[in-house]
Amino acid sequence: MRPKLIAIDLDGTLLNSQGSVSTRTAAALKAAHEAGIVLAPATARWYQAAIRPFQAIDISVAAIASAGADVRTADGAVVEQRPLDGDFALFLAALCDRAGWTATLSTPERAYRRANELPPWAAMAPEWLKPVTRFEGEHLQNALSVLAEAAPGDHHMPELQAWAGRVSLYPAVAFNGDALITITAPGVDKGSGLRALCAHLGIDPSEAAAIGDSEVDIPMFEVAGASIAMADGTPEARAAARTQTLGADEDGVAAYIESIL
Repeated sequence: MRPKLIAIDLDGTLLNSQGSVSTRTAAALKAAHEAGIVLAPATARWYQAAIRPFQAIDISVAAIASAGADVRTADGAVVEQRPLDGDFALFLAALCDRAGWTATLSTPERAYRRANELPPWAAMAPEWLKPVTRFEGEHLQNALSVLAEAAPGDHHMPELQAWAGRVSLYPAVAFNGDALITITAPGVDKGSGLRALCAHLGIDPSEAAAIGDSEVDIPMFEVAGASIAMADGTPEARAAARTQTLGADEDGVAAYIESIL
């Protein structure tokens, strides 16, 4: 069955190991868009970064950004935004500073990218991305999510895990294989974002498809009528999906779209 909406994870799913969209995948996305299928990146990235791969190929898309905390339509209108608790956001910002974690904190207007040293491109960063060496002192009100590069064995992790149940924590994998953890408000995930977008558009979730490669994608697998895991995804993601497609470097998203058009 051809879905009315396809929610697509970015890193390790739409984006290959070079962090790009292949020519074949770009053509498949355009064909789906022209067929009237709603496309929506479903990603831990903030909104402006979520839509960039599609802007590059001239496609307007809805978005399930900030791991489900920021849901918008194809014209950029906000469907739903669900921020982190303010006290927790301040705690987490301080923890990232103290632990030295590379981390991205998203707000509705911009993302703050924390690293121990500013990148060479810091002076040329767009207004919706601010590189910093510390979160302390930044305007972090209405923080939607945090994507932190924190390995499971990091000795600071118990401080974060102590908040489990009061926040949502999901492991994820970047396109380069780095271990990540996605942090959102309780009950906020890609599944809740997919539900909100479908409800706004008048699409039954059973008429949606979701494609992903890691645990952070499982909540939307549980919502969508069709769930597709990448062949090189995590064992947990592959077990949760109803079917599989090829890996990102083999144009798995394109292969799925071509099969339903």
